[in-house]
Amino acid sequence: MQAVSPLASRPLRAVTLDERETYERDGVVCLRGIFPQEWLDFLAGAIEEAMANPGPHAEEYEGKDGSGRFFGDLELAERLPAFRKFARESPAAEIAGRLMGATRINFFYDQLLVKEPGTAARTPWHQDQPYWAVSGRQVCSLWLPLDPVPEDVSVEYVCGSHRWPEHHPAHFAG
Repeated sequence: MQAVSPLASRPLRAVTLDERETYERDGVVCLRGIFPQEWLDFLAGAIEEAMANPGPHAEEYEGKDGSGRFFGDLELAERLPAFRKFARESPAAEIAGRLMGATRINFFYDQLLVKEPGTAARTPWHQDQPYWAVSGRQVCSLWLPLDPVPEDVSVEYVCGSHRWPEHHPAHFAG
């Protein structure tokens, strides 16, 4: 796996006031040019390892039959050193803290979702909060695509839905 420079532990730029306000208002914000490419390259290798050695929570939401694989796994930082390194040393925590205006960040959960080209399955509409064993509003998810993602298959968000009543979580393979 590729070594990551300690200098890459910082975001490439600061979170702006406008980005913070957008996040607070909408519950989502796109932060372009903030995450060092070295970390994305590092994660690409870590993901290959995770997919080759699935954990006890791994699932295939869509098969490996040539139509495109949709793979998921949970709690990778607990069992794979590369994901633990990412959680502890990448700029992810600093970025989340700046968005939320928090002085302390606690990592409690990671999830890997991999959709290969040609995957027809859609990720079901959901809110993240009901899946988590925490309460409160100062909780943040980071979506880090490792490859360019065309808009027509990109993740979608409903601005302001973080303030709606919680929806019952649905299993992604259901």
